[in-house]
Amino acid sequence: MMRGLYMDIVRENRVAILALTKGGARLAGTLCKLLGDVQLYIPGRLYSASLPPDTRYFDNWQQAAAEAFQRYNRLIFIMAAGIVVRTLAPLVQSKKTDPAVLVLDEKGRFAVSLLAGHLGGANQLAQRVAGLLGGTAVITTATDVNGVPAVELLARELDCEIYPAKGIKLFNRLLAEGERVTLCSRWRLKPEYRAGFTYIEGEKAGVTGPVVYITNQLVQPTQGPRMMLRPRNLVVGVGCRKGVSRQQVVSAVKAACKLGGFSLLSVKSLATVDLKMREPGLLEAARYFNVPLVEVTRQQIERLAGQFTPSDFVKDRIGVGGVCEPAAITASAMGRLKVAKQKLGPVTVAIAEAKLWWWD
Repeated sequence: MMRGLYMDIVRENRVAILALTKGGARLAGTLCKLLGDVQLYIPGRLYSASLPPDTRYFDNWQQAAAEAFQRYNRLIFIMAAGIVVRTLAPLVQSKKTDPAVLVLDEKGRFAVSLLAGHLGGANQLAQRVAGLLGGTAVITTATDVNGVPAVELLARELDCEIYPAKGIKLFNRLLAEGERVTLCSRWRLKPEYRAGFTYIEGEKAGVTGPVVYITNQLVQPTQGPRMMLRPRNLVVGVGCRKGVSRQQVVSAVKAACKLGGFSLLSVKSLATVDLKMREPGLLEAARYFNVPLVEVTRQQIERLAGQFTPSDFVKDRIGVGGVCEPAAITASAMGRLKVAKQKLGPVTVAIAEAKLWWWD
């Protein structure tokens, strides 16, 4: 199952700096010291003992650039922008998955955000690098130029999945052109996240025109275009019999989310008792939803006695009176139980909602 906007490709969370000339290599070495945790790509003819020992020296430029593009989530090219465009053209796939790309001149005067300005963070990287070098950040995205919000940047800030992703361009155009876009949030938002929108707290019925919802719940159809920002704050606790199949677990999770009116895109993790962590059906179900399977110990469950629906049968089998409810509560950092224990064939499920850091 494809989760959504930010989980298609996993890259190392590091900056890779690529240069082609002596001047570029010098600036790369300076930036390496200023930024820290940087991977340098330098032509073999420019080997220098003053550069970090893990510097990758290359002879084939296209091959080196392709490797960095696939491996790291932020790239800084110290060279002409035309070289970068021609080099990356065969590699670019989607704004959802491409790494942030920044282009610098050899003097560090201009830091140009070239690719993945919002989702990848190239705009922020440009501002940071320009600040370190005393240069100028060059940012051309319409929402930034006009001082209005961008939906994918808001999603990134709040760690939300965007659905549907194809609507990003439309909503950003509407915002950049000063059109009225309503923002409906299930939770009260801090003022900095409401700026640029017509803000409505809660999921109000009858909203017309373009609307962005921040919610983990299913929303009834509206008149006009809409976009969902789905925070990942639901933990599904799962108990099961030995030998349960992946499909039985997947079906139970879907049924519980439907019962609670929740979106599957907001599922953060599955959670179960330590004795069940190697159960193939659970592991395969977690892979299906592209979320981790979180372990909760029997000692942690015992500490929640009285806070969940006990089962004498489960107590006799594994030594604690329940799995799905206490697992969901514990793995959500003592979140609120939203869907109580549901017994669905050989599987029991419950859903807890974790508190989000950005709640006002």
